[in-house]
Amino acid sequence: MDINQIRQKFIDEAFEMLRNLDDSLLVLEKNPSDDSKFDQIFRIMHTIKGSSGMFGYDKITEITHELETIYDRLREGTLKFDPQFIDITFAVGDHVRNLLDDFEFTNPVNIDNQQKLAQNISFLIENLGISNKKREFVSKKPPEGTLSTYHILFNPDDSIIIRCINLSITFHDLFLLGTYRINPPVGVSETVYWSIFLTTTASSEDIEDALMFVMDYCKITRIADFDIFDEKTLITREEELAQAEKQFKNELTVQSEISAIATAPIQLINEPAAQSTNSLQSTRRINVEASKLDHLMYLVSELVTARSELLLSMNETYNMRTIEAAERIDKLSKLFSDNALSIRLVSMEEMLSRFQRLTRDLSKALGKKVDFITQGADTELDKNIIDAIGEPIMHLIRNCIDHGLELPEIRRSRNKEETGKLTFTAYKSGNYVFIQIGDDGNGIDMDVVYRKGVEKGFIHEGAILSDKEIFDLIFQPGFSTATAVTETSGRGVGMDIVWRKIREIRGEISIESKPKKGTTFNIKLQQTISIIDTLLVMSHQTKYAIPIEDVEICGLESHDAILNSQSKLLDFNGELIPYISLRSHLLNFSDAPEKEKLIIINKQNRRYAIVADQIVGEFQAVVKPLGSTFASQEYFSGASIYGDGSIVLLLDTEKLINQLVTIN
Repeated sequence: MDINQIRQKFIDEAFEMLRNLDDSLLVLEKNPSDDSKFDQIFRIMHTIKGSSGMFGYDKITEITHELETIYDRLREGTLKFDPQFIDITFAVGDHVRNLLDDFEFTNPVNIDNQQKLAQNISFLIENLGISNKKREFVSKKPPEGTLSTYHILFNPDDSIIIRCINLSITFHDLFLLGTYRINPPVGVSETVYWSIFLTTTASSEDIEDALMFVMDYCKITRIADFDIFDEKTLITREEELAQAEKQFKNELTVQSEISAIATAPIQLINEPAAQSTNSLQSTRRINVEASKLDHLMYLVSELVTARSELLLSMNETYNMRTIEAAERIDKLSKLFSDNALSIRLVSMEEMLSRFQRLTRDLSKALGKKVDFITQGADTELDKNIIDAIGEPIMHLIRNCIDHGLELPEIRRSRNKEETGKLTFTAYKSGNYVFIQIGDDGNGIDMDVVYRKGVEKGFIHEGAILSDKEIFDLIFQPGFSTATAVTETSGRGVGMDIVWRKIREIRGEISIESKPKKGTTFNIKLQQTISIIDTLLVMSHQTKYAIPIEDVEICGLESHDAILNSQSKLLDFNGELIPYISLRSHLLNFSDAPEKEKLIIINKQNRRYAIVADQIVGEFQAVVKPLGSTFASQEYFSGASIYGDGSIVLLLDTEKLINQLVTIN
């Protein structure tokens, strides 16, 4: 592994630590009495500072050093918390993110921010009277409880200097755990060893945590379950050992007598030794590069396609043993694809931490009080969907805060709490994940939206629209009800991006709103978009795949009945529903079989029928993007390869009904 790969690993870990920093700061801002966050923030800063120096990010080391000092004093209780610490720490975190992408430190904005932040932190430290002088460590009496004595062998080398590790702070954390003794360093050749004895009630995990930055240079051994330097304890332990030895000898004598009396032989059973409590825990999570996951999915898609080809050929050349083998491959292929897809599933929790920060910054800029409430953060989605859905959710949250939630004084006048509620709820149902983003603010005035739709030319004056159709106007490009253009909104961009991005991953979005009560955006997403179960149909030798989740039922109808139907409506269980013929509407072929197949689609409570020549059966489609040839065909959302090598077009059932309205 070369230095660039190692540096990239550091960058990935640094971004993860910065996300944890944001989370800790948000908790601390709401609850300044949570002293544990001081320690967490300090450790994040200390780790980033040390590691960045090792990889040549000197400017990161410089900007985090002084801030680390502030949180060191906070966690010790020698400095009083001030809310301005939060703002400057957020600013430093954002600056570090930018520096991670600017290794050469050539970006003028970063250069300017480096100087300003350094000045602000120095000014803050001077005003608070914080000193960076070396502190004397005083051993403190360990807390009440069971004492143990540990031996720590510390073997440093020059890499500690390169990594900019502050040994005084590191061992200060260790010595706060109990009483300690340090033996003079011993040199063997050019190597120096420090021998440290620590008596504490803390666990070995606590000691490792205190030494987390120098664990590569340490060996920790638990040598006694008492204080070996306490003379009274040693005398008591000697007496206990003498008594135990005496008792052991007595028990040995008794056992000898029992053995002599016994007439039946004793069969010994070898039992496995008890597992050591210090045994290594198996690693439950590993980091995998996204490119490796993408390649795995490519292999899975090839396997699924090959399976389809094998099964098709088996039907043509009947052989029982070969068919049985193909069926086993079919089952294994499905298990393999399901497992590979599960590997790509990631929790939304990481994404939500970014939105917590967005909510905090935006509400502060707009002078609003917002409580961001999340439910179902552990819901999992495909990695690619997580990446794609981030921008739409960001726009929805901005919309809720800017347009939805009112200023504190307006909320008071409406007998509401000053702090508005912004909620994010996610849950899984079947193969779908549902996301709801809502607020308890203004709600949407449909009359205002309607008038703005007429003004922008999206609808004609006097057009009769349903509530859903009025709400859908919000997603039109350039649509905005804002009366003024601000940094946050008013230019009519954002909501159309939401609609487009969600449609690109075959998702759905709808709006529910009540004036003065609030608005909720409902998003429906497939858990994965790579491999989906479909119903395979044919018309005039062209194959189509319909997502199985959208199919309600299949039926049969004569071609004449369909051809002679009035207003292009079919009778389905006493209900007249529209239909679209794949043969005549998409292929422009009029000839049709005497009996045609009906596939009843139920999409967002809208029911219609797709008319096809033949229903082939279920088909697991490996979805691939369409080329430029089908760019104008909006009702196709992808393509797949059938076992015989032919192309299967994946129908977009949502856009098909829009096409149906146009045709009718």
